[in-house]
Amino acid sequence: MAFAVNDQVVTEQRGEANRPTAIRILMIALVALGAGLRLWQYFANPAIWLDEVAVARNILDRSLWDLLTLPLAYDQSAPKGFLLLEKVATSLFGSSDYVLRFFPLLSSLIALVVFWRIVIRCLDDLAGLVALALFATAGPYVVFASEVKQYSFDAAVAMLLLWLALDLRGSSLSVGKALRAGIAGAVLVWFSQPSVLVVCALGASLAIFFALSDRHKAQDGHLRFLAMTLGLWLASGLVSALAGLTSVTAATKEYMHRFWVAGFPPVPISGVAKTLWPWDQLERILGTGGPASLVYPVPIIFFGLIVLGFVTLWRRDRFVTTLLLAPFSLTLSAAIAQQYPFSDRLILFLTPIFFIAIGASAEQIRQWLSRWSIPVGVLAPVMITASAVYPMARTPPAYHLEDMKPALAYLQERRLPGDAVYVYYGAAPVVTFYAGAYGLRDNDYAVGGCNRGDTRSLTV
Repeated sequence: MAFAVNDQVVTEQRGEANRPTAIRILMIALVALGAGLRLWQYFANPAIWLDEVAVARNILDRSLWDLLTLPLAYDQSAPKGFLLLEKVATSLFGSSDYVLRFFPLLSSLIALVVFWRIVIRCLDDLAGLVALALFATAGPYVVFASEVKQYSFDAAVAMLLLWLALDLRGSSLSVGKALRAGIAGAVLVWFSQPSVLVVCALGASLAIFFALSDRHKAQDGHLRFLAMTLGLWLASGLVSALAGLTSVTAATKEYMHRFWVAGFPPVPISGVAKTLWPWDQLERILGTGGPASLVYPVPIIFFGLIVLGFVTLWRRDRFVTTLLLAPFSLTLSAAIAQQYPFSDRLILFLTPIFFIAIGASAEQIRQWLSRWSIPVGVLAPVMITASAVYPMARTPPAYHLEDMKPALAYLQERRLPGDAVYVYYGAAPVVTFYAGAYGLRDNDYAVGGCNRGDTRSLTV
């Protein structure tokens, strides 16, 4: 199917049925690998750490009504849909770590499968394999698949919305299809805070491309159906964003802004030259710097691959490239407007588009080099993939952060009646969370206070 945009004919990508059997098998194997890594991390059952405890305590200690209508404690913020699922799960099946982490795991697996389907629609064989290998083995997606946080939901919702937007491209849009897409998007935005940026970006892109095409001249009904879909997306997205903003206290907003200050342009703006913002944040994502870091060996090379990939995609299909870049552009604009931090795990939902761009870049480099030497051309995408997969191969799951369980098990085994137990104040939230499971009552241990500070002025 084809349609004209600025006098350029854009064709829809080949479906899975037209791909070689070997490519389809390799893609399925990569999806299975990604699922296996996520399940490996989940069933390793690492201890819930401080950030998770803050969310888990809200979920376990509050009624469903209070959880969804009142600001969260401990300076936390989370989408209502995520909180709803977590509360229902813990109410029905208990408060074990496995139950608390089940829906983050499920959302991570959904994101993996949907990314596979998007790759099939957007990339050719080799490019698709590279992109899928990067997504399947990306460390942050493995880690967040087993954390009581919403970041795996952010990626899943972003991928699902992109999938819906790509599906609206065809000329066979009916009222039923438009309504289903509209309802699906309207529901999804309640499970991810940055999804409002995604629906606004995708909605604007769809509207602009439809206006530039000649399809609406022959199909006025198509415009009405598309408007219905986008209207549902935007209305629900804005309501969910408003609900999120009104359920965060002023103190929490101020704390969040201070905590994520690196995600905003420096003030005064002259500080950009010193910090190289937002490159500093992209470098942390591609290299080493935070929980969402991909730990690629030379970030600047992968950034160049991303740029080349988007240029390649733009030449081949402007519609797809615009849909991929629009959420990135709007998120960056929101950061410039001091509304949403462009930093670390808060922009993890954007990294799948980087994988798509790197895949397209790898294929383009193969074509260029194959003119000189076919073996060298084949070797290039292999080296790119190997470099990106190396961090996972070097340090595979399971990952344990602030693993308190072994320490508490050791204490439980050796503690004698009457032994005094002192808990460092920084470990107190996690120890309190697990105390009952390891035989500690409230009066069995004393929690220290935060006594850090400059003591040079003190006299004895």
